[in-house]
Amino acid sequence: MARARIDGLAGALRAVARVPRAMREARTETLHEWADNVQGSARGLVPQRTGDLHTSLDQKVEADHAEVGVWKTEQLEYAEYVEQGTSSMAEQPYLLPAFNEHRRQVPRTYRAAVRRHLGGGE
Repeated sequence: MARARIDGLAGALRAVARVPRAMREARTETLHEWADNVQGSARGLVPQRTGDLHTSLDQKVEADHAEVGVWKTEQLEYAEYVEQGTSSMAEQPYLLPAFNEHRRQVPRTYRAAVRRHLGGGE
């Protein structure tokens, strides 16, 4: 019977086993970074008549998605009016421009985070 020996197989299998965890950690890191960036940009763009809308901007980061917006009931209607305008008030978009500004960063940030979590640096 012929036998073959594969050197380094155990190490390779250990490295492969680290991939799912590294991807989860990278996803979480990327979502948090994206949400922080979008929230910061939106706060820089939102009009600050009283400051209530500015301080109402918040983020929610879950295992597989992130959201940035306004969830305070008393600010919801006003937040939409500011973003989209009304018949008597011009639109002053702050969320959509912030989303668009940071949309393209996600794949690049995720790839860099995966490499970091797998020990490959940047």
